[in-house]
Amino acid sequence: MEKFRLKIEKILVFRNDRLGEFLLIIPALRALKKVFQAKITVVANPYLKELAKCIPEVDEVLIWEPKKHSLREIFSFSSLLRKKKFDLAVIFNPTKEAHLISFLSRIPLRLGYHRKWGFLLNRKIKDEKDQSRLHEVEYNLQLVKEIGAYTEDLSLRIELPQEELNKTQDFLISQTLEPKNYIVISPFCSNSLKEWPLKNFLELAEKLGKDIKVVVTGSREDQERGRLFNGLKERGVLNLIGKTDLLQLAGILKYAEVLISNDSGPVHLACCVGVETVVLFGNTKPSQSSRRWRPWGEGHIVIQKPQIFQIRVEEVLRILKDAIF
Repeated sequence: MEKFRLKIEKILVFRNDRLGEFLLIIPALRALKKVFQAKITVVANPYLKELAKCIPEVDEVLIWEPKKHSLREIFSFSSLLRKKKFDLAVIFNPTKEAHLISFLSRIPLRLGYHRKWGFLLNRKIKDEKDQSRLHEVEYNLQLVKEIGAYTEDLSLRIELPQEELNKTQDFLISQTLEPKNYIVISPFCSNSLKEWPLKNFLELAEKLGKDIKVVVTGSREDQERGRLFNGLKERGVLNLIGKTDLLQLAGILKYAEVLISNDSGPVHLACCVGVETVVLFGNTKPSQSSRRWRPWGEGHIVIQKPQIFQIRVEEVLRILKDAIF
């Protein structure tokens, strides 16, 4: 790249927030790898560490919790990064701490958005994501395009370890589940305003269970609400809420027929393992629109109404039956 006198051999990438946002930087990582052929180190949320290692373009993963840190912690982490001698920092989720760390680490080229102490960056663009004119994948590619990075391969893709796939296959056998003969339902998300009513998911799971096995997933925080699905065990519904880590969830999604979900991280994980999705959206504020957060790729279905509770169970069931039965 003739733009830079500096040869870029080591790249530091910051994206230490939630699952979906993290996975949607994958095409941008591919663009950086394609153009610079550099070692890419990703700074991620601790709970995403093992999943981050499954991204082919990632060479190293460091963790930095998405919380307020002390100055001592910031200086200590910056010292660690300074010793690694990065040539470029790309900050996808702008925070004052990330910008300060990239500056204190003496990284020569620092790219990000012009907000939250953006003056500490020396390459930056205006953050217009809240207008949702583009998909989040496209916004991420737009950022790295600022330094000449591009790729024709826009797919989301992770590579699960064979050991993990073997474990998934053993688990499916133990639960009398067959690959591509069960549906996954993910009824929860980080923003309760984006959730389809739980009673609707319960009704949907019960009706689907008459024709195909259903697996319900969620986090440990969702277990209490998710206990209602235990009553559907005799209807062919398996409740795995709070019982899987992210790699296990990825494996279960990989062998599923389809995922049904609100707008949530598991949707983007399903895209990464090649599973089609049916995703329910309400017409919320622009920054949360389906244009920006819809499942990325071909074969997915988005159902959207002005209010998410206006989506009827019969409508979802009909779309599913038309698509897979």
